[in-house]
Amino acid sequence: MHVLVPIDGSESSFNALEFGALFAREFEADLDVVHVTDERAAETEELFDRARDLLRKVGVEIEPEAVIDDVVTESEAARKVGRRLIELAEERGYDHVVMGRESGGRLERFVVGSASETLVEESELPLTLVP
Repeated sequence: MHVLVPIDGSESSFNALEFGALFAREFEADLDVVHVTDERAAETEELFDRARDLLRKVGVEIEPEAVIDDVVTESEAARKVGRRLIELAEERGYDHVVMGRESGGRLERFVVGSASETLVEESELPLTLVP
């Protein structure tokens, strides 16, 4: 089994990372942690440091990966990030996605979209959403 956990710096994404790491460890699955960004910057490194610390805490030693894509700077970026995650899952053959569920309200999701909502609506992959 090959599990994908996308992270974005939100608390729900780190909750998903912890759950995904424990899930992967329990089922002896391969785990990939990705962050979709327009550039690898200092903020990305801080995000990865926090992710590495959490992964070490649960006994998983892997390196998070930055997926560089300009979709994060476009309108409806969250939906486009969701679509990019679906493409990534298809390209790499992931069997399961574990991700944080955005906590924005209905209006915010309508205006900017939601990456997790996009995966629910447009992907056939098994998906676990973590608050």
